[in-house]
Amino acid sequence: MRSTFGGLETSLRGIRAQQLALDVTGQNISNANTPGYSRQVADMTATAPYAVPTMNRNTIAGQIGTGVTVTQIRRMRDQFVDRRTQYENASLGYWDARQRSFDHLEVTLAEPADLDTGASIGFQLNEFWSALQQLGNANRADNLAVRSVLREKANNLCDSIRSTYSQLTSLQGDLNAEIAVRMGRINTLAQQIAGLNGEIAKITGVGDHPNDLMDQREVLVGELSKMVSLSIHSDELNQYRIDIAGITLVNGDRAYSMETQVNADGMYDIVWSHNGRAVDFTSGEIKGLMEMRDEEVQYYLASLDDFAETLVQEFNTQHRAGYGLDSSHHGVDFFRPGTKASDITLDDAILADDGLNKIAATWVEPPDIWDGQVGNGENALKLANLIKNGKIMNGNTTSLSEYYDSLIAKLGVDAEKAKVTHDNQRTLVGHLTNMQESVAGVSLNEELTNLIRFQNSYNAAARLMTAIDETLDKLINGTGIVGR
Repeated sequence: MRSTFGGLETSLRGIRAQQLALDVTGQNISNANTPGYSRQVADMTATAPYAVPTMNRNTIAGQIGTGVTVTQIRRMRDQFVDRRTQYENASLGYWDARQRSFDHLEVTLAEPADLDTGASIGFQLNEFWSALQQLGNANRADNLAVRSVLREKANNLCDSIRSTYSQLTSLQGDLNAEIAVRMGRINTLAQQIAGLNGEIAKITGVGDHPNDLMDQREVLVGELSKMVSLSIHSDELNQYRIDIAGITLVNGDRAYSMETQVNADGMYDIVWSHNGRAVDFTSGEIKGLMEMRDEEVQYYLASLDDFAETLVQEFNTQHRAGYGLDSSHHGVDFFRPGTKASDITLDDAILADDGLNKIAATWVEPPDIWDGQVGNGENALKLANLIKNGKIMNGNTTSLSEYYDSLIAKLGVDAEKAKVTHDNQRTLVGHLTNMQESVAGVSLNEELTNLIRFQNSYNAAARLMTAIDETLDKLINGTGIVGR
């Protein structure tokens, strides 16, 4: 027979369940603006009815419900969207690193034209060419004012090449340092995730749901996934195993670290601390930084060296063939021989007090000899032609001017590709984030509705208990008094 007090137990279960649901709603409202928080839901299930079906059970009209209980506090999360977001995050980090680095490259090279403040190599090369043209087309090539302008423009070109090379070297060093910082952050995140794995396993092992700890871990994994491409697996205790290109970074409560090694170029290589193997970064921010450091920036450094070396060698060859203001100025170098982009400068003879006289603007066609024709500016024109039209670069297929223009064109194309791809990837990740927010995000309107719903259910369960109490009071105190 069903207990006389069964109704009290039923209403008590209802009160407890609605109170717990109110607590969960309050938790959601309190964390509506907490980064990484996932909405929680109290799952309610009816308790086992009375009576249990057996052959000799009491004859009643049917099974009677005994109330409700909260079976679990569920964390609302779409694991598929999580993994997809983490995968696309790595690509976003990769293109973000490239896009930022290309922005620095454009500023360093003062290109395109709207960034040019007059310090770019292209601008100074054109100024130098114009000065050579003016000297070659002057009525008298012995005009010291024109020669002085030419020397100044040549100095400016050297300064611009050296400065640009120095800035590129600094950019490469900055990228190298940033890689080391990112590696250190990966080690820290791995340790934190391993620590959370251990706590999550303990709580899961006793049958509870460590929702808040899992949210904290997801935030860390999201940050980690932007720096490096990850492979994530979860076990029966909700612990993550995180791999990078098949090598384990985190396994349960254990984290493996990385370290830097200086290579032959003086740059950092990243290796696993436990076995010394190079870490294979297939995507992510670190991959983008390493490519920019080792490939893109190095390409422009090598190209500037090639440009400067060719300029020095070919220009000196033509300059030595000309004459200054007298025959003793024949065979003089214009640029200091053997210099590269890092140290290119004018030759000491040109920089000397009488260096203007040694600028070889005059050309004498062999086998003729110089006879004092100082007004001849033909060699200056030959030198100018060497810059714009002389096919002395890329296997004698490109002029100095065309070679530098091709560098800037490549930079523009690569920078635009990085920007467009980064914007597209950011849009994709934003879409995935919105998808996850539609599941895990807290809607205050929805929570306020739940608040009213659970509050009314709580009040109704309490009112039911009051009604049963009044019934029992009547039964206990108001019956069985006849004949007293």
